[in-house]
Amino acid sequence: MSPLAIVGVGHLVARIAADMNAGTAWLWVAAVYWGLIAAVLAMTTDAGQRRAWFRRSARRPAWVWIVGLLLGLFPLAGILALNLGLVAQYPGVFVSVLAFALVNPVFEEVYWRGALLDAGRCWPFWVIALYSTVLFVAGHPLMWGVFSIGNRSVVLYATLFVMGLAWSCMRRATGSLRISMLSHGLVDVGNLSVFVFMNLYIPPGM
Repeated sequence: MSPLAIVGVGHLVARIAADMNAGTAWLWVAAVYWGLIAAVLAMTTDAGQRRAWFRRSARRPAWVWIVGLLLGLFPLAGILALNLGLVAQYPGVFVSVLAFALVNPVFEEVYWRGALLDAGRCWPFWVIALYSTVLFVAGHPLMWGVFSIGNRSVVLYATLFVMGLAWSCMRRATGSLRISMLSHGLVDVGNLSVFVFMNLYIPPGM
């Protein structure tokens, strides 16, 4: 039930923060979101379990690296490379993007693809992977989408669904979260995450 609580609290914080200052609302949501994830991990996982998520895996099928890099490089080529002028205009915001991309993938992967997949070991893999991915996707419009136009995109939801399932399969194939964290970090840089949160970048057609 923890995903429902995390997304629900995140939604309330997003609404309050957006009413106060939409431009900085993402900072409050990120802090509460990561804090709640850390609290859940502290209460429901042990040190050995957490170490295993970061361990170098002996099982690293070639497809894991290929898919992970393709997922990460797609937004780098399709969004970041086409908006370098925006990056040059707001260099400070891009520094925030880099910082966000260092922290957010760690928290999201250890929770959505680490703790939740571990907790659902008694279920068939596809069931817990779908459960985790659907709620991971739903969190974007319900939290970030409160103040971010770009997080209300149907195209985004479809992309996140594919990525969430792919990252879950990577975790299952390797037993580690290292490659999914790397892929996720590249995505957060390439999609100009903080620019989207602040509505400095709005995807075409929205």
